[in-house]
Amino acid sequence: MLVSGCRNLPPPEEVRPVVQQAPVRLIRPLDGQVGQVISINMRLGFVVLDYSLTGLPRLGDVLDLWRQQSIVGQLKVSGPILNTTAVADIVSGEPQMGDLARPASGNLDAPKPDEGVRPPAAPAPAGSVAEPPDGAVPARDPS
Repeated sequence: MLVSGCRNLPPPEEVRPVVQQAPVRLIRPLDGQVGQVISINMRLGFVVLDYSLTGLPRLGDVLDLWRQQSIVGQLKVSGPILNTTAVADIVSGEPQMGDLARPASGNLDAPKPDEGVRPPAAPAPAGSVAEPPDGAVPARDPS
């Protein structure tokens, strides 16, 4: 004779909800145009910068070289600029892999707001002869 019945099963395990962890950031937020040193040639005095997460600098831009929270040198973009990389000459300091390059705060090459800009000349009073602009030859009176 066979007896059928339920076999004693162990009590069910307590199910705990899975705690959601914050997602891991694959990129760090950038504060503008920031490049990272990915190659250094000290003998020839240049570095290659990666700008895969931001816009590229322009030729001639002066960049501060940052390591952690301090400026450790200065670079000047000399080119070539291809895809997401730019080459910059080492102006000062000794770059290391992973250093960050940001636009220089005291960029000496940038024109000052009032440099090279002349205010417009006031109109000449009626009946008077206007002064020619600097470098211009005054017109001769045909009479």
